[in-house]
Amino acid sequence: MNAKNVFHLGLLLFLLVVGGLGVTAVLTPLVHADTITVTTTDDEVNNDGDCSLREAVLAANGDTAVDNCSAGSGADVITLPPGTYTLSLAGAGENAAQTGDLDLTANVTINGGGINNSIIDGADLDRIFEVHGGAQVTVNDLTIRNGSASTGGGVYVTGVLTLSDSRVTASTATGSGGGIFASGIVTVTHSRIDGNQASGGGGIFVGFSPTTVINSEISGNTVTGGGGGISSSGSLNVVNSTFSSNSAGGSGGGLYTVESNNNHLYNVTISGNTADSDGNDSGDGGGAFLLGGTTAVNTLIGGNIDSSPGQQHPDCSGTVTSEGYNLITNVTGCTINGNTTGNLTGVDAILGPLQNNGGATLTQALLAGSPAINAGNPGGCRDHTSALLGTDQRGFSRPANGSPLCDIGAYEAGASEAPTPTPTATLVPTIAFTPDHWNYLPLIEK
Repeated sequence: MNAKNVFHLGLLLFLLVVGGLGVTAVLTPLVHADTITVTTTDDEVNNDGDCSLREAVLAANGDTAVDNCSAGSGADVITLPPGTYTLSLAGAGENAAQTGDLDLTANVTINGGGINNSIIDGADLDRIFEVHGGAQVTVNDLTIRNGSASTGGGVYVTGVLTLSDSRVTASTATGSGGGIFASGIVTVTHSRIDGNQASGGGGIFVGFSPTTVINSEISGNTVTGGGGGISSSGSLNVVNSTFSSNSAGGSGGGLYTVESNNNHLYNVTISGNTADSDGNDSGDGGGAFLLGGTTAVNTLIGGNIDSSPGQQHPDCSGTVTSEGYNLITNVTGCTINGNTTGNLTGVDAILGPLQNNGGATLTQALLAGSPAINAGNPGGCRDHTSALLGTDQRGFSRPANGSPLCDIGAYEAGASEAPTPTPTATLVPTIAFTPDHWNYLPLIEK
């Protein structure tokens, strides 16, 4: 049998096997990854037979075994059991994760054992994480606290970061971004960014980059300059989230936007924030200072404070482009353009305090008689992708009480906790063949 016939026979047998298995999807080269489990809370790099968090990061970054941490391979997973992991190896400014902060230079997922159980404490030694350019990092179910740096006190991002079901707290930047400095791509979901300090962007500083905040709480952050909660000069989408109890010595107690025309608020509550906290008449917009372009829909801004002894703009200062169905209590200093259908102004939102109203984050409840109840868009409350919001910030069903109308803001009054969706079956990857060529999915690279 000549070589040509051998090839055709082999190909026929292969197709018969594939056909018999009903295999119809794309051939994908195997992408290996490793799970690296941390076994000590000590911050160390040595050969004592265990696996510290720092050693696990080094193993994932370099695809090599470090102490008793298995060698990383591909997009690795670091498992961080419950415990407090305090950084103790001093040496800020070093970018190889040997000292100071934990430099993440490769694709990795870090899974904690719960937001209140797995805690990484920077001990004010350095920031906690630096996500370098080219790295795609996911952090789940843990707390990041007591970081300290010139920028990005808790986390500094030039790569890609997804933070879920986590907390960034009690961190400080002498410059911008007390909690997170985002000059890469950042997505925050079901998380708390609270109690951080900086000169600008106490919770998050968005620097000419896309940042998305969903179902999250931005609270108790403080700055000497602008943007107690978030300062944005980039692209910002905030969905189903609460800004509360943030404070700025300058403008924008809750939110400060500048040098950007791409900031969007969807079912956001901004309440209880303070501008010009030092009372020197240098700031406006207790709730939001909007020098950069900002659009808002189904959003509540009320009950904020401008401590200026002169002209006060307590809730909103600057220009907001309305997409309808917003509630802004005090519009002094605020220009509202765009579609004003369904907007409510000059009314008290009737909110409760920031507290645990269910769910993983703190919210401000709409109390009985709040004009925000059932005052959302009749077409449904939607997110930045135009998808309907089926839940509020807490994960409770939206709309509620048998009404077809959702509420304005991040909280849905009278709602009950939404049922957990039933997982759908995962199909086994299969192979597709065309007479002309093979198609390969792209490799996942580090």
